Amino acid sequence: MKAPVLHEPELEFRAGNRHIDPRYGISVFGPADADSPTGPRQIPIALVGPAHAVDGIRSWLHRCQNHIEAKDTKPGQENLHQPFPGFSTDSPFGAELVFDDALVREIPERQLRRLARADAASATKDAVDLYADAARSLTETGRCRVVICARPEELQDREHSQSEESRAEREENQDERGTGGDFHDLLKATSLTLPAPLQLMRKETWTGIPARTNGQTLRPLQDEATRAWNLHTALYYKAGGTPWRMQRHSSDLATCYVGISFYRSTNGNQLHTAVAQVFNERGDGVVVRGGTAQISKTDRQPHLNLSDARQLLLDALTEYRTTHGHQPARIVVHKTSNFTNGEIDGFHEAADTRDIDHVDLLWIQRRGAPHLYRTGQLPPLRGTSVQLDPRSLLLYTRGSVPYFRTYPGLYVPQPLLIRPATHGTDLITASTDILALTKMNWNNAQLDERDPLTLRTAYRVGSILKHVPPNARIATRYAYYM
Repeated sequence: MKAPVLHEPELEFRAGNRHIDPRYGISVFGPADADSPTGPRQIPIALVGPAHAVDGIRSWLHRCQNHIEAKDTKPGQENLHQPFPGFSTDSPFGAELVFDDALVREIPERQLRRLARADAASATKDAVDLYADAARSLTETGRCRVVICARPEELQDREHSQSEESRAEREENQDERGTGGDFHDLLKATSLTLPAPLQLMRKETWTGIPARTNGQTLRPLQDEATRAWNLHTALYYKAGGTPWRMQRHSSDLATCYVGISFYRSTNGNQLHTAVAQVFNERGDGVVVRGGTAQISKTDRQPHLNLSDARQLLLDALTEYRTTHGHQPARIVVHKTSNFTNGEIDGFHEAADTRDIDHVDLLWIQRRGAPHLYRTGQLPPLRGTSVQLDPRSLLLYTRGSVPYFRTYPGLYVPQPLLIRPATHGTDLITASTDILALTKMNWNNAQLDERDPLTLRTAYRVGSILKHVPPNARIATRYAYYM
């Protein structure tokens, strides 16, 4: 059995320059849209939170206008942690954050103290109402591009006490979640119709002091340069920019990547609603809500019938054309559960209706895949692939990274198991796409995210939309959900 290692996909930056690392690419070349007239140059920022938090955030963001040194690393591993080049018109980003006292809404300490005395559900609801009203009044002025909200320290919910790793697992298994929701999800759900997206920040982000409870650190804190990278690439994207994009050769077909997922409503009837996350190679994303799914008696997973599958993909293609001005030549659909015959037929009918010949339907399993072991102390290399049989391939999207000269993770990496539901799908091409899509998360500037963007967004979007009434209008831009 052979285990070839796929080449690390390059990303595209300013003037078509390429590199595998988003941080290096921006530092040396600049963002992908730096020469575009639509690229953001000045980004008016609104601030919501208690007075001390607003002052702290503004002070730290001013500090981030300048160079921030990288965390010390072992000799030979300098690429693992890289310095932040600063965020200003004179920095490689070529953009700056603009602050205005008129774009600040301070939440009175008196109202926040009430949250600490209330039960968790009431405190979360009251905090969401406070922040949503403030954000609404700011965005209605039409003067801000992004609203930064300081997360209330008084709230103690499940999100606050879980690591990012466990949070991702929780989002994947949304059926196991309670109906109360956390502050992040509920505030985002309440704000989907505002003219500008939100960016939530925790106190430890701008103070550099890890959150603790009962003397125990709740979660590891990233170094300052990494925090600055992750926040500012997210702000740049939410302001309409393109920090980096996937590489596309002139001979490649224009591709529409679609992640299909399901979420359970919170009204107690346990209906599962389908949602599609739609992206092109640039990473421009839109969100489309679909019909109600039914639980299969065979695999106990939610599935769409033929007509709903057809309509969901047609709606996704309509949004794609509205956003990008053309239809794709190729559709790639990712799903974390098997495809039923009805779903396969429905997706093909939608493609036929739009005269799209190239369709790949991929079942991507995140759990239960066999593991590989490598000689020595480090896990398999990122990009390691093993074709188990003609219809399944094992892919490590996390693992040891030669560019870093180490494995940067805290846990044993879990491979993905890729199974096509369409004939003629090239598993190596599909895996290369998946590996590239893992680098399109603008909340994380490190190059080794585990999940492709199509699936990563599925967990985020579903956890927010479950709090939105079925017929309510929602934002289609993915920037509102991240």
